[in-house]
Amino acid sequence: MKLRDVIKALRGHGCLVISDRGDHTKWSCPCGRHTANIPRHSTVAPGVIQDTMNGMGCLPKGWLQ
Repeated sequence: MKLRDVIKALRGHGCLVISDRGDHTKWSCPCGRHTANIPRHSTVAPGVIQDTMNGMGCLPKGWLQ
């Protein structure tokens, strides 16, 4: 999946960047209890996508499809 599509989905669901250091960006969900680290590559690996979908528990099912 392209990084810009992941960022668009995260922002569209109210997620915020809480850290932007190194080669990853740390995102927080709207409730503030869940976080996800997204690498800044042009293409995000399927495993990272799956971990992000599982980790952001308060977002609706299928939010990153």
